Amino acid sequence: MNNEFSKLTEEVIYCYRNGLLDDELGQAMLNIFQAGVCDPAIATMFSRRAAKHQFQQAFYGSFPFKTPKMPTGDYILGLDQNNQEIRSYMQYLNAHTLTVAGSGAGKTMLSRYKVLQLAKHLKGLFLFDLRKREFRILQKYLARLGIKLYILDNKILRFNPLQIPAGVGVSDWIPRIADTLVSVLDLPPRASKLLQTKLFPLYQQFQGRNIYPTLFDLFEGIKQDKDSNPQARLAFLDSLEPVLWSLGPKVLAWRYGWTTHDLAQKHLVFELAGCSETDKNLLLNSLILSEFCSRIFRNLSNPKMNLLILFDEAQRLCSASSDLSAIADLIGLIRGTGIGLDMSLQSLNAIHPHVISNTATKVMGRCGSLADNTAMGHSMGLNTDQIGWAQTNLEPGLFIGQLGEGFWRVPFIFRVPKMTFSSESDTEYLDSNPFPELKTCYASEYDNWAKTPIMDTIPPAPTKPALFDSDQEYALCKAIANSPMQPSSVYPRLAGISSKSAKPIREQLVSKAYIRQHPVDSGSRGRTSILLEALPKGIQALRDYQEDLS
Repeated sequence: MNNEFSKLTEEVIYCYRNGLLDDELGQAMLNIFQAGVCDPAIATMFSRRAAKHQFQQAFYGSFPFKTPKMPTGDYILGLDQNNQEIRSYMQYLNAHTLTVAGSGAGKTMLSRYKVLQLAKHLKGLFLFDLRKREFRILQKYLARLGIKLYILDNKILRFNPLQIPAGVGVSDWIPRIADTLVSVLDLPPRASKLLQTKLFPLYQQFQGRNIYPTLFDLFEGIKQDKDSNPQARLAFLDSLEPVLWSLGPKVLAWRYGWTTHDLAQKHLVFELAGCSETDKNLLLNSLILSEFCSRIFRNLSNPKMNLLILFDEAQRLCSASSDLSAIADLIGLIRGTGIGLDMSLQSLNAIHPHVISNTATKVMGRCGSLADNTAMGHSMGLNTDQIGWAQTNLEPGLFIGQLGEGFWRVPFIFRVPKMTFSSESDTEYLDSNPFPELKTCYASEYDNWAKTPIMDTIPPAPTKPALFDSDQEYALCKAIANSPMQPSSVYPRLAGISSKSAKPIREQLVSKAYIRQHPVDSGSRGRTSILLEALPKGIQALRDYQEDLS
């Protein structure tokens, strides 16, 4: 039995496998062939397409990616090599997105392109500028779509990390927020038990009043408890105090602050470039943990994505080198709650494995090293030829994408259309409460907390006046005490100093009442010798100086 295909059939299969029949004419040719009415003219067209592609591969090198077939969807990922739209579905972002590309590769432009399309479909949008101020430029463009984008910096935030989210019980919230504080503040595990022990009575004080304890209350309560575990207590006080000083009462002293349930209905840019890494982690983890717990305990499961959280330059946030962030642990938990996380990094170096494992959609741009290309390529399922192609062919605005959901799962190339944004800034800056309609309650008793030290301080010990102004002065005084009543000309040699510098030092010792001078007539050509003697004050100064050295 002959299992070999005819030459025409092999050419048709070759064209189909290499995406040479994706255009309208190619589809018509394929239909004719499948109908069994392929004449010599159609056969020649198949042959020419196959020969042209084989020549290009031999002469220029093969293109190792298939042309994606994604003509439908509610937003545009980008354009393929034929400038055709590549579409996807917003719901796929519910499984989270990771973008890795070096500086200048177009990560921010890709994020802006995505936001401009998705903002009108989302109830809430959290854009985090952790290093720069890249998203504020979108404010006027979204305004043309009737969308209000608020620009918030850390000075006007009104948060209470201890505030219980909507739908969550006290007993469910306390262990979660205690573990989060331990992770964010980099505390020993023992501190989690200490925090839970102190939080339960604190919440009981405000039970039924719809107000909650603040971090200032927790700080003061643990500070006054001298009987608690000393290591956990001191670690907590030492780690939390700088945060309270940095963010201050105007941000954290709210018994009832902004709820994530309310904020998730708005489009916001959080500019946190001026915060320390610990401050950023506290604010970010409080926001995400609060909204996640609220959605879980309200029995929300796999709803339509209505909140997109986008992190620009999230390298430190996803780092595996420290335990300062709980974001990596939360990524796998908030999947399927209607929240989409979108994170961009410059490198995969020292990134927590959970971040890679729990992001379904991955995008790779131009990276600065083969190590990053290889690591990201392997996580996307790229073969050796595709990784090699990415190393030498990716350029700003050109990306490799791989979707975690949908029928097209193989990696593909796409380009972000070039967009020009106006350099004229008409960003609306906010210096007061941007949401007066939201209920808040301020703990006014902590209003002056940052103006006066809270921790017990030990007054500095009074500084003693210097016994000797220099080592030479000490050496000369010691030589006089050991060999009293010698002529002044003898002591420079005994002290190991020059005769020229000995005279002003001797006069300084006399002014301090450390030594006494005795002029004596030597009887030689009318000259007078000066004999030197150490006084009790000078002898005591020598003793004290030696004790200080020991």
